[in-house]
Amino acid sequence: MKVAFRHLVIPVCLVLIVWSYPRPPEPTLLSFRPGQSFEGVVKDSTFPVLTQSNIPDSGSGWGATWVTEPAVIVRLNDSEHGFTLPPTKFAALSYEKNVAATLATSPMLDTLPFDEALAVLENLQNQFKAGGWEPWADDDSTWFDLTPEGKKRLYARMFEPGYAQEATLRIPKLYGMVFRLKCTEGCWTREPPYRFLIDVGVSRDIEGSKPGDPMIWDPSHPAASRKGMK
Repeated sequence: MKVAFRHLVIPVCLVLIVWSYPRPPEPTLLSFRPGQSFEGVVKDSTFPVLTQSNIPDSGSGWGATWVTEPAVIVRLNDSEHGFTLPPTKFAALSYEKNVAATLATSPMLDTLPFDEALAVLENLQNQFKAGGWEPWADDDSTWFDLTPEGKKRLYARMFEPGYAQEATLRIPKLYGMVFRLKCTEGCWTREPPYRFLIDVGVSRDIEGSKPGDPMIWDPSHPAASRKGMK
């Protein structure tokens, strides 16, 4: 009986240790779209936007929201073209005239080896394709070639000056994006371990704008009437 009791106590103690060990907090959500008001971002997000922002002032309407700790999920809340990024510990969302203007983020919690970074890249690229994003042909942007041969070429590119490859993506007349894979460690010295990071930058469609077109904060801009979570 004593032996059986001892065998029962050990698993119970292990369970208690696991449950009492400090856990990282659940990810919060930073939800936005270019052209959305600061108040709208606050309302749609569970991330504490008010306490983590330079709140846009009543004059210029300039401001920014800062993500500096894990873990935050960034979502573009457009029902047609939206996407949800993996958890991150860095993002900067800027405001002009009190509306969201630009987002810069690395949608990863840490740099990763090449194959792991490519798995994240492929997931993101599939989301962007499904949302109707298009590479901007005028600057020779294309989707990342993730065939076996394409991955080999992409890996080799990481060791060439620039140590990165990027694509400019667009929702014409609406949104623009820089989608980048870059080497952050080892590639220029050829000293492993090699580490990689993905960058995503979102703004209005600058490439498709012409003089006289409404700015992102103008009620007549196409983004002003868009809404809905994906």
